Amino acid sequence: MPAIGLQLYTLMNVLEDRPATLARIADLGVTSVEPFRLGRSELNRAARLAEARSLKADIDAAGLTVSSTHARLPDAEDPGWFFEEMTEAGVPIAIASTPEALPGFTRDALVSADGVGRYADRLNALAEAAAAHGLRVGYHNHDWEWTPIEDGRYGYDVLWDALDPSVVAEVDLYWAQTAGQVPAEVVARLGERVELVHVKDGPALRGEPQVAAGQGTVALADALDAGRDSIRVHIIEADGIAEGADIFDLVGESVAWLKERPGGGA
Repeated sequence: MPAIGLQLYTLMNVLEDRPATLARIADLGVTSVEPFRLGRSELNRAARLAEARSLKADIDAAGLTVSSTHARLPDAEDPGWFFEEMTEAGVPIAIASTPEALPGFTRDALVSADGVGRYADRLNALAEAAAAHGLRVGYHNHDWEWTPIEDGRYGYDVLWDALDPSVVAEVDLYWAQTAGQVPAEVVARLGERVELVHVKDGPALRGEPQVAAGQGTVALADALDAGRDSIRVHIIEADGIAEGADIFDLVGESVAWLKERPGGGA
């Protein structure tokens, strides 16, 4: 049974009292969290490690676990500091949430065959280095990855063909549908790679408010069914909600929707 997780970016406006916020989402039925903004190379080592330890302590105190994190990944030349930070934060999987999460790349990294190849090489090299530290790496999509490259294939599909099997696919179901894809088909194509999904709902349009799972147009149920044998965590997320809406209501209603599904969630 997949765990019910939450991407903490969802709560970015209510994290001033992080321990209280984490305790509140635990009461709503969330069992794991996916932090963000780790791997900040502009901070010195002591500051990074102190924040990683503080974050881990707050998560532990709320009775939650860490499923993964979105992070700024390290330069290939000096990744040791990053692995140390991930260990302190208790992170098992470090996710590139956008192409530019890898230093030296920009958002348009996946719009050419050459760009996709270079990106895959770098992520594969990082995955190999990370494995020695008990860490895995992965990639999270938005909608722009479904841009045709020179041969007509989508950059997203070419990327996964080039990535090592150890690299984890975190499929954002909302952005996949926004890109004109069928989320269940994306999950099915990637197969066992898909261990994490972002469960996000709404009109599947850029810039529009998002809603609780099951209340929008995204074909979430079909996608979760397609990944029933591989998905370990259903990660609730909202990038933005309507003015006046309560983010904790969205989280609670999303948890309820996941639990009511056949197979539920824990």
